[in-house]
Amino acid sequence: MNHSILIRSNVNISHSSTVKKKYYRYLPYFLLIAGVVTLTFWIMQFPGLRSSILSGSKNDTQLRDSTIVIELNKKAFNSRLTNPKTTIEVADKALKLAKKINYLPGIAEAYRVSGVGFSHLENNAMATKNYIDALAYYRQIKDRKNIARTYSNIGNLHKYNDPDKALKYFNKALKIAGTIDSQELLAGLYFNVALTYSRKSEYKQALINFDKSYAIFSKLKDTVSMVIYWQNTGRLYHRIHRTDLAKARLNKAIQSAKALNLYTTLSGCYLSLTYIYLEESEFKLAAETIAEGLKYARKAQNPVLDNDFNRVNYELELKQKNYQKALQYLSVIYHNDSLLLNQNQSSNIDINSQHYLQQQKLQEKELVITRQKYEAATTKLIITLGIVGILLSVIAGLIWHFQREKRRKREELIIQNKITSLEQKALQAMMNPHFVFNVMNSIQHFMNQADAKTANQVLSGFARLIRKHLEICMSSTISLHEELAYLKLYLSLEKFRFSNKMNYEIVIDKNTDTEEIIVPSMLIQPFVENAIWHGIMPKDEGGIIVLNFDVVESDLLVTIVDDGVGILNSEKQKKTRHVSRGMALIRERIELLNKLSGRRILIDQHQTGKSGTKVIIQIPI
Repeated sequence: MNHSILIRSNVNISHSSTVKKKYYRYLPYFLLIAGVVTLTFWIMQFPGLRSSILSGSKNDTQLRDSTIVIELNKKAFNSRLTNPKTTIEVADKALKLAKKINYLPGIAEAYRVSGVGFSHLENNAMATKNYIDALAYYRQIKDRKNIARTYSNIGNLHKYNDPDKALKYFNKALKIAGTIDSQELLAGLYFNVALTYSRKSEYKQALINFDKSYAIFSKLKDTVSMVIYWQNTGRLYHRIHRTDLAKARLNKAIQSAKALNLYTTLSGCYLSLTYIYLEESEFKLAAETIAEGLKYARKAQNPVLDNDFNRVNYELELKQKNYQKALQYLSVIYHNDSLLLNQNQSSNIDINSQHYLQQQKLQEKELVITRQKYEAATTKLIITLGIVGILLSVIAGLIWHFQREKRRKREELIIQNKITSLEQKALQAMMNPHFVFNVMNSIQHFMNQADAKTANQVLSGFARLIRKHLEICMSSTISLHEELAYLKLYLSLEKFRFSNKMNYEIVIDKNTDTEEIIVPSMLIQPFVENAIWHGIMPKDEGGIIVLNFDVVESDLLVTIVDDGVGILNSEKQKKTRHVSRGMALIRERIELLNKLSGRRILIDQHQTGKSGTKVIIQIPI
């Protein structure tokens, strides 16, 4: 019995020894893993060591790429006066490369230069977007000089439509420029301030600042800026009726610009000379300068400049009382402006798409950086607490999944908003073709009756209306002041056509600040047009339309009242059940605006009695 116990005991001892040897076999692997983990931990604790191990020769590549970015931005900026489209294309290449290597100064400058290109193409919306992006990066790297330059660029966008706002930005830039040594920056700022004062008709201040800038341009031997100085001071002297000085400076600018191939500047100088010759009734010289200027405008590949010469041709024929030719040029202007509008909208669609993609890539990059930091922290926890590290990895996976879902939904929302915005812009580009052709027929009627004065008045009013229509169609929203200016032009032209058949009155509450209130563009006019054609025109004796504008709490109330046949009677008189496509589009647009903003625009349209119609438009402000 004891013997059997002894044997069993030996067997147990032998089994225990085997197990221990099995575990000892894996001990070197455990030690190796522990060493690798420890080494990784210490590398993570010292960023300099980690960077040197991971980057290798990457620094040399980044240095070379950053040099390429700098050169691309310089090339883009230098082409701004000769070919702004090239400026945008080259700046976009610089931006992509700068983002790839995370070179922040290059990213900031690429955005700024791209904004300059868009401003030369008169696309202020995209110019503003790029300048704001540039400011964000320049502030991040604390580049005060380029912050000042960007303020100057933003000021340039406002110097023609809001000089006071432009001066505010220029003064911000001058305040910074006063603390740093940059003669080039100071010269540019003085020049822009001069242009702004000129726009405000404060010519003495303009000349003082022009001369300050020219002194620095001469010192720096900046020939391009000197040419632009001669061009702009020539325009200024023209405004203050010192014609000889104006001609001399413009001709000096032309001679220098030819040597530098500044096509945009050349066409601008010839345009200014043409207006001088028109004032002097030197029609032959005016025609010659138009032909010369057109040549350079086409070399610059700038359709806006090309169309400016169509306008001056129109004025030339009008002054010579060649009304038939003037009407032909006006038709060409209207056609070209419509094409430019459509091209700008198409361009904006592509550009906005690129902008959203860039924003998406930035968001993805930020998420990647955040995830990398999180994984680094998880690695440290794994070293100290392996089991806790595994749990955190699972949590990180769940967080990543939810973040991805959130990002996907956000991208879908951006796309939906973009589609809604583009649909809205497409609706804004409309003008009733019947109205255009009716006005053209009226002009032709007055010309056939040899009533040149009346034909000229209608033609001039129609030209201003078309220009105003195209201007406000470029923006999704405009001030109530601009909308009222358009409505007054439209109603005055209809009044001219129909005489005593139609009268109108516009009443604005004295507490309504028309400059501050923003409304969707081209929203009110279709209802006014509907009141004329379906309310007043069917009446034998004619009638009146009254427009009331009032602010109630946080809403703008627009009331359109006519004493016409009444909407219900008008519907009964129609021979068919045809629904006005124009009004249907307006209602679709209002639905889109309500979806996009989340605030509701309300329309109430009803007959006021046996006749007459009232339309109330309630717009949140």
